[in-house]
Amino acid sequence: MDKKSIDGDMDRAYSPSSVAGNYLEVVAAYGERSEQTMRRLPHAIVRYGADDDEYIVVFEPQARQPYEAMLVFFHGGYWQALSARDACFPAQMLTERGFAYAAVNYSLAPKAGIAIIVGQCIEALKLLAARAPHARLVIAGSSAGAHLAAMLMTTDWVAARMTKAPFTAALLISGIYDLQPLVGTYINAPLGLDIDSARRLSPMRLPLRSPVDTVVCWGEHETDAFKQQSLGFSTALARAGAHTSMHEVGHKNHFDILFDLTDPSTRLSVDTLSLLGEKP
Repeated sequence: MDKKSIDGDMDRAYSPSSVAGNYLEVVAAYGERSEQTMRRLPHAIVRYGADDDEYIVVFEPQARQPYEAMLVFFHGGYWQALSARDACFPAQMLTERGFAYAAVNYSLAPKAGIAIIVGQCIEALKLLAARAPHARLVIAGSSAGAHLAAMLMTTDWVAARMTKAPFTAALLISGIYDLQPLVGTYINAPLGLDIDSARRLSPMRLPLRSPVDTVVCWGEHETDAFKQQSLGFSTALARAGAHTSMHEVGHKNHFDILFDLTDPSTRLSVDTLSLLGEKP
């Protein structure tokens, strides 16, 4: 097999849309449902840096103050697409149950490399921890956002001027945790990774400094590469001492799996609410 064929195979393996025929419709629905949510619910745009990209959309429950926990969500899009304004639709289910929800925005490639994006996520989380010191923070993300949440588990929080990690649990959905396979694929064109930088930005290959309770999940209709990434990182978490639950979400793909976060009867929502502290 020649290099072109190998590269083509890797392109397909790391192309979630190759097994999700409805992905354009679903991604459009992210924005539509999020816009509806922002119109319907009170929210705040909180800035964590000077760049226009450095903001968080924060939804807080109205019925009970102070709230006990917040889900902090990092959106996907291969670090080069979408925004926090496409990730607001889970807010209603959570705020109705007394929890806060924050969708973190960050700069996209090629404007920013992944290392800079990780740094932005660190700053965003520090701001949220200072803004709600009474609340437990649960970090969450989908696809590239799950990678960013996982990178926060590798962060030296003392070096980041905190006494400890500012989160208590993590929810990782359809993530990518070893970036080396992306080098040489079409995905890498705006990212500019080489083997060394891919290793430095792969939570699968880094010490997990904050192995918190973690739910790892993925859709039934994902590529084998994405499924193996989740299985591999679950193993790494368990070896680091994290209490880890992993499962495949039936009848869902890499994109529409997120809509399970709007329905409290789904396993994904039940697991999320449990991480936030809701009793069964």
